[in-house]
Amino acid sequence: STPINEYQCPLCGGDNACGAHADTPCWCCSTGIPQALIDLIPAEKQMKACICKRCVDRYNQSQQQQQ
Repeated sequence: STPINEYQCPLCGGDNACGAHADTPCWCCSTGIPQALIDLIPAEKQMKACICKRCVDRYNQSQQQQQ
């Protein structure tokens, strides 16, 4: 199997700006990641790489527009 790049968003393939190994908390610690978005990630990639902020923002905007 192909190794998973933990700095690549599993949804769009872009840079996820993961700060999990940084000295300060990652941006995702202060942003809720919707479960529905996590469910879109293939099972073998779940909990291996962070979803990027752009995908989270795009998802949240699409949910707001549907309401």
